[in-house]
Amino acid sequence: MSGTPTADQVSVALDALRSDASTWDAAGDGLDGPTSTLGGLALGPEQVSMWAADAGLDRTYNEAREQLASVIAQAAENFHAVAAALRTAATIYEQEEQQNLHRLKGVY
Repeated sequence: MSGTPTADQVSVALDALRSDASTWDAAGDGLDGPTSTLGGLALGPEQVSMWAADAGLDRTYNEAREQLASVIAQAAENFHAVAAALRTAATIYEQEEQQNLHRLKGVY
């Protein structure tokens, strides 16, 4: 945008921020499935050969599975945090715009 945006342009920008926030939330929600699936994929010594159990393959596998689940859960948290930040930015900007602060200060 060059110059002072119109009310419609501000409205479109705010809608875009909120739409992007919904996209980030949906991405975070989309990670629930893989996280819960990983929980059901644990292996014990009885599910691997005795040689694999003796070598600790089941423990190594479970540690890797748990680490992957943790990373996915952290990603979901971060996606939701991005969504919240976008919504907060939109709300603050909207409040300031309603108070005409940007117009008064010439800040866009």
